[in-house]
Amino acid sequence: MDYEYIWLIAGILLLIAEVFTADFLFASIGISCLIASIPAFLGASFQFQIATFAIVGVIVFALVRPFAKRIIQGKNHARELGLNTLEGKRGTVVEKINNNENKGRVKIDGDIWRAYSTNDEEIEEGASVIVKKSESITVYVERE
Repeated sequence: MDYEYIWLIAGILLLIAEVFTADFLFASIGISCLIASIPAFLGASFQFQIATFAIVGVIVFALVRPFAKRIIQGKNHARELGLNTLEGKRGTVVEKINNNENKGRVKIDGDIWRAYSTNDEEIEEGASVIVKKSESITVYVERE
């Protein structure tokens, strides 16, 4: 098999692999392989193909990858993994909130969190609340 087809097949397989990772690493290498196949199809030497692959790889990895990752994963992806995203969300009290008894649980987006009232108000089970702040595994809520 000729080098041009090896570059082409490798590029396509790496782009397919990228679908499962969404990190743009395989896509960076895959794009480099596809670009390196162009001089291969034009009859360039293997050394020139390798040089093309390396240069394009560095450019894509250094310049395009960070931009593409931001688009793929979203600008606030890192922040969305933290608890900061709970602030402002609505939840439902699943265990009566009573700060004096150290009791209370709230269900937010399907997850249950330990909850305290921000104003020391008792909040009955089933009430709708809004998260005002969060610390570790605890949320501080107010009645909606």
